[in-house]
Amino acid sequence: MNVPDIERREHYLNINYGIRSWLLTTDHKRIAWLYLLSVTLFFFIGGIFATLIRLELLTPQGDLVQSETYNKLFTMHGVTMIFFFLIPSIPAVLGNFLVPMMIGARDLAFPRLNLASWYIFILGGVHSDGGGGWRGGHGMDFLYPLQQHLF
Repeated sequence: MNVPDIERREHYLNINYGIRSWLLTTDHKRIAWLYLLSVTLFFFIGGIFATLIRLELLTPQGDLVQSETYNKLFTMHGVTMIFFFLIPSIPAVLGNFLVPMMIGARDLAFPRLNLASWYIFILGGVHSDGGGGWRGGHGMDFLYPLQQHLF
């Protein structure tokens, strides 16, 4: 019995291979995957900060890190989880992937601008988590309402 060869259909995952095709893509579904991987990476980085915070609180002495480093870890955990995981997760990932398909569009209106926003997102995360954000160390005093001394 002869079985006909099934044609391999080209789609957004197998149209081009290689890192260059992913980093220079204008396909909204590939950009959504880039956002998904980035958001997941920042989730794990924020989880590492949270783990270090919990390890510091494990003993009464709190001798794992200094108090200034603890405040920096606390601040960076909050910044990473809010600005690099929570806020971009739904609009960037699901918005890029599903909305163009839901409205019947073939692609987004400005695909290069969409890719540029991912690059800016990555640069902001690298700057914040990679050293630029470590200057603060305010802990919970980073929030404006807690900076006001009422009493």
